[in-house]
Amino acid sequence: MKSIGTIFSFTFMQHVKGKGYRNATILVTVLCFLLPALIMPAIEYFGKEEHYESKITKVYVIDEEQDLADYSFLNSADAEQFQNVTYEMADSVDTAAAQAASDGYAVILAVEKQGDSYQLSVLLPEDTELTQKDADAYAEYIERYFRYVLIQKSKLAYTQIAELTMPIEIAVRDTEIQEGETDEYAAAREIFSMILPYLNIMILYFMILAYGQGTANSAIMEKTSKLMDLFLVSVKPGAMLLGKVFATAASGILQLFCWLAGLAGGFAAGAQLVKAINPQSDMAILQLFDAFGSISGMFTPSGVILALLMLAAGLLLYCSLAAIGGAIAEKPEDLSSTNILFVLILIISFFATMYSGGTNADVSWDAVTWQVWMPFTAILVAPTKILLGGMSTPQAIGSLGIVLLTVVLVTLLAGKLYKMMSLYKGNLPGPAKLMEMLKDDK
Repeated sequence: MKSIGTIFSFTFMQHVKGKGYRNATILVTVLCFLLPALIMPAIEYFGKEEHYESKITKVYVIDEEQDLADYSFLNSADAEQFQNVTYEMADSVDTAAAQAASDGYAVILAVEKQGDSYQLSVLLPEDTELTQKDADAYAEYIERYFRYVLIQKSKLAYTQIAELTMPIEIAVRDTEIQEGETDEYAAAREIFSMILPYLNIMILYFMILAYGQGTANSAIMEKTSKLMDLFLVSVKPGAMLLGKVFATAASGILQLFCWLAGLAGGFAAGAQLVKAINPQSDMAILQLFDAFGSISGMFTPSGVILALLMLAAGLLLYCSLAAIGGAIAEKPEDLSSTNILFVLILIISFFATMYSGGTNADVSWDAVTWQVWMPFTAILVAPTKILLGGMSTPQAIGSLGIVLLTVVLVTLLAGKLYKMMSLYKGNLPGPAKLMEMLKDDK
């Protein structure tokens, strides 16, 4: 492995200096900065929705069960709208229409019971000062609060109705929390446990697809340039491929951090512009940023470091698998068939994680599942569990060690295959032929 540093630095610089790599890094970084920096203030400036004040002052109600409910109770349902509406019962739509026409600011509410459900219709009389927008606003209102009418029809007292409509808070707490103690991060953990697994899987999945092929192309470069024999004399195949795998993964991680830095800067700039436009803005993403400062204590420095290392190890692992495809192929056209192992393992690991509880939102986990000890699924599951406290530090280090050991073993296998295929001529060998060649290799 004495030449691994030289191989790493050479391959890394080749990637970084590449025109395509530089253009993609700069362009996407700029886009990641500009998009949130421009979209956030644009939404705040152009997306202000003024509260619509409906002009409805009277509602004629047609309800066969009118004796069971007092519709004027709806005036207290919402503190912002339809508080001073007069409700009057009517026998039919025609009667209500004739009465509403003389008012000018009245609508008709027809309530019809259809089996186990209710059909609500808000009707505008022909001669009215109201618009369709007024009717639509009241339709949304009555749809939201009609349950209060149904509760009245159940003949419950007002005090009982108030109890039924009281908000309920549910807290999921760890059984280890002692009586009288509370987990101040319980709500945040629940939210992150639903978001982080999918975010982690998606980031790794697309990074692997993007940089795995680059690793395979890097491994085959010496074959196409006729320099393989020289490399095999001066550098061990395992060291050469290990250096290439590390260099490709490092260039990918560098590119990702540039994009993330641009995205963070864009959101920071966007937040400042939104506050400049409207210091009292209640934009949801600003509330998320404000809340993040108070919940940052739930993440430990060691957990963050181990989670990032696991992500990097995951990229290394799949890049080492891609190196096997590059070691077997004789020319770039062969990679489509030799990389089948890389693609199959990636897809199987992805679906095994998705459909066997790897994205389970239950935190903390009672036990670390088998997935964190299988290297190809651990990199998709473990980072979230480490961040949210589902794994202890020794467990996290053990899982990371298994992944890194697998990286070394797979890369050494790729080096052995690379050496064997250097003298091989003919059609690409199948898996059985490769196993036979490995057994016969001395």
